[in-house]
Amino acid sequence: MLGATGAQLRHGSMLSRIRFFGVDSPTGVGTHCSQTVKALQAFQFESIQVQLIKHNYLDEVQTAVSDSQDTDINIFFFPEVYASKLQGTKIYWCVFDASRPNPGYEQWLDTFDYVFATSHWGRDILLERGLDGSRIVVIPEGVDAQFYNPYGRPATVHSGKTKFLMVGKYEQKKGYREAFEALRIAVAQGAQLELLTKSDWINGTTAVLHPEFVQLVQQYQNHFNIVVYNGNFTREQMRTLYYSADYFLHPSRCEGWSLPLIEAIACGTPCISTRFGGHSEYLGYLTEADFIHTTLAPVDCQAFKDAVGHSDGDYGQWAYPDIADLTQRIAAAAARPGAGGEIGASYVRRNFAWGSAAEKILQFLLDHDGHRSPAIA
Repeated sequence: MLGATGAQLRHGSMLSRIRFFGVDSPTGVGTHCSQTVKALQAFQFESIQVQLIKHNYLDEVQTAVSDSQDTDINIFFFPEVYASKLQGTKIYWCVFDASRPNPGYEQWLDTFDYVFATSHWGRDILLERGLDGSRIVVIPEGVDAQFYNPYGRPATVHSGKTKFLMVGKYEQKKGYREAFEALRIAVAQGAQLELLTKSDWINGTTAVLHPEFVQLVQQYQNHFNIVVYNGNFTREQMRTLYYSADYFLHPSRCEGWSLPLIEAIACGTPCISTRFGGHSEYLGYLTEADFIHTTLAPVDCQAFKDAVGHSDGDYGQWAYPDIADLTQRIAAAAARPGAGGEIGASYVRRNFAWGSAAEKILQFLLDHDGHRSPAIA
């Protein structure tokens, strides 16, 4: 446990290491991992080493195992099978996107000393599933608040159509079909709008549009204008895309965190969103009335079930967006394209920068002395 390590961090009497087992990549968990490491390294410790060990590089992992020390803090972004071979404190920073975590969650606290949940929503799910709350700590992910900001946002030039933006690889839980239908109805009722999308599946240097998404665009392109962006965008290109939209449309059934949503908000783009999932953590500046109405129901997506693989058939629930309510919100937004997102940008950049996540991790480690339970956020 953290007894000796906590004391060493508190008094600085010995060299301590915080080691992250993950990946450095521009999307998803790679951003989560690399940005947290960089934020911790920015503290420029004299007595604490912060390392990133790429979990898919066997040589790096083997070296880390053989070099393992009892004073290490080991933080994982995947429930690695080799975690049990490491000495020191072991923490799994989990992300999941349904009301039942991924298979194996029942044994997480057998392998790991603690579990970091990215949101209070996630922690509540783990508690409902029977995990020990004294060993579950809320450490939210974040956003690069220095890069994603509203200050370089160009003055809005309205073309007569309100621009809605959806970003995120095409999959059923993202709510693309509900969004397209709601947009169609809003246009039929007189709304002047267009949809910008970046919905490709990105894997390394490859960016592919899902065949179902292509069919969806073909089905609706005669009802309203759809602009499809595709390819490996730089961060600068993504920021420009966020700036170009009047609203970020996010009717997702569930999310572990949703980097595109928080990045868009940080850029000053107001959102129309659900709140079932990890993204509820940084939407605290909105009220209940601001969210898309949803209905909780069992997960119905076969692709998701195949990927997750619960053998007992229980995949938890998703929050399904109400199309009629979504239509009304889109129509209302289309009538006021100048509505600003300053409040949201200020809120997420102030409270959810990657540096905040780093500070929460350090505070947790420093507060725990081995004789009392950690402070739960």
